[in-house]
Amino acid sequence: MKELYIIGAGGLGREVAEIVHAINEQSPKYRIAGFIDDTKTLWGTVLNDLPVLGGREFLKQNAGADKSCVVIAIADAKVKQALVDDLDGYVEWESITHPTATVSKYSRIGCGSVLQAYVWVSPNVCIGNYCFVNTKSGLGHDAVLEDFVSVMAFCDVTGGVHVEKGAYLATSVAVIPNIRIGEYAYIGAGSVVIRDIKANAVMVGNPARQIR
Repeated sequence: MKELYIIGAGGLGREVAEIVHAINEQSPKYRIAGFIDDTKTLWGTVLNDLPVLGGREFLKQNAGADKSCVVIAIADAKVKQALVDDLDGYVEWESITHPTATVSKYSRIGCGSVLQAYVWVSPNVCIGNYCFVNTKSGLGHDAVLEDFVSVMAFCDVTGGVHVEKGAYLATSVAVIPNIRIGEYAYIGAGSVVIRDIKANAVMVGNPARQIR
């Protein structure tokens, strides 16, 4: 069994732990060593029966010839990217997919990405590195998620949509086909995207409009 560390002891971290438990129920694959979190007040505590071992320096100090197997459970793209930049070379990034997710054999998932329960990935979808796709979200045929994209629960990303690096789609966002969403854009909960979105834009509403 692989020894797995989960970076992030918040809600997403505990959800990722549940994914790992579901995987192990089908076929034992991982032993969760514990959480890694830079919040010092959490160090030495136990969350859902798993210890918070320390911050990122813990992983560096314990790095050996056999790199630690690590998954990031943080939605903020820039925080996640900083962690990857800092820890690359010290760890092995693991992708985690819940057993109930449906993923076409013609689609690709990059390293360090997480797919939650009941996610649907259609044919010829490309999911980049360090992405997070939350519960009951769907990715239509030929959709592209670049690195560090987060798609929260109940989103509908339809065919041919291209989501650039670091963009964040909040809960229940719907995107019509062939739309392009710029890097680090933020799409608010329940928004309906019917036109291309510029980089760094903050969008809300139905149809989505830019508020920043």
